[in-house]
Amino acid sequence: MAVLRIPVNPEIIDWAISNGEKNESELLKKYALSNWKNPQTDHDYPTFKQIQNFSRDTRIPFNYFFKTELPREKNEFVKFRTVNNQGVQPSRRLIDTIYDMEMRQAWMKDYLLDQNESTNFQFEHVFNDKMDPAAVSRDVIRILDLSDTLGIAMSDDDFFNILRTKISALGILVMQNGVVGTNTQRPLDVDEFRALVLMDPVVPLIFINSRDSKKAKIFSLIHELMHAFLGNNEVLNVSPDLDLVNERWINQVTINVLMPADKVKELQSDKYSPEDNLTHLSKKFHTSLVAAAIRTQSLRLFGNKLVDWAKRRQAEELRLKSEQKAPGGDFYNTAISRIDRYYANAVINAESSGDMAIAKAASMLGVTLKTYHKTVDKILEMA
Repeated sequence: MAVLRIPVNPEIIDWAISNGEKNESELLKKYALSNWKNPQTDHDYPTFKQIQNFSRDTRIPFNYFFKTELPREKNEFVKFRTVNNQGVQPSRRLIDTIYDMEMRQAWMKDYLLDQNESTNFQFEHVFNDKMDPAAVSRDVIRILDLSDTLGIAMSDDDFFNILRTKISALGILVMQNGVVGTNTQRPLDVDEFRALVLMDPVVPLIFINSRDSKKAKIFSLIHELMHAFLGNNEVLNVSPDLDLVNERWINQVTINVLMPADKVKELQSDKYSPEDNLTHLSKKFHTSLVAAAIRTQSLRLFGNKLVDWAKRRQAEELRLKSEQKAPGGDFYNTAISRIDRYYANAVINAESSGDMAIAKAASMLGVTLKTYHKTVDKILEMA
């Protein structure tokens, strides 16, 4: 039986290497790339199976290799904010995550329109970056009904979940994950991106990289909420402790939301050292030590030297934490934590009413057919 060999545009092979998940040296160990790009006979062309494997290794969509022209991916809004503001090519893991979120967002939009619900996200453009950050923060606290929650003793996880629930109730999908889909072999890199927001006039979506620290996730959630209020797509890839000009207004609003001046002054105490005060405030308001130090510095509470102390202390804490092995989590809790609760309920409703096949519903929730029913039971128990 003849082996099916297929000519592939050499430029697409080079493009796949440059934009794919594995580097060229890794791929050369497995594939005769020079023969593929410079065939002397038909035997030098890759086989159908080799293209399948090459697609899987590079994470480049299989159909791209049959195009005559270079692929044109719609990543225009993926503009990174780095320390020197230089653009960076997004990884396949980020691109695949965006595609997955766009698919879920599009389905949810159609679902809401079919349900005859409001067709517009009512909070888009309610603020602009010419407004006073402190005044805007007070409005955000009111919109989220956070006044009685800020500064109250609770874990970072509990506070994150409260924020997530309140933001979701505004009509914004809030998803999170630390890997691409369910593939634990494709972890998301916090150094590449911490969060992103996909704007839509009906249902905006915020995605949080769950590999980030708990406090950073909280900061990113409010930060991306502000981008949704402004009506901006964004991929956030810088530390919440950095002060970038083009993000300064949003960061000022964010820290004012998380650490309102009156509550900070109320919870600090002259009985304790500045360092102990800062540690206490960081815990109470679920912010990093550095973010808390910058905030108290702006309020002129403890002087200027505390920021340097906070940077040293935080770096040491991160080093110690990185040496600790994270415990394995419960499969169902992890699966449920990845998806927005309103989105999950919509998928369950569509499946139970016969509008969606159960296999499709399982895929939409990021679980298998085998685990679907138990996942649904756990979601409904949490309602």
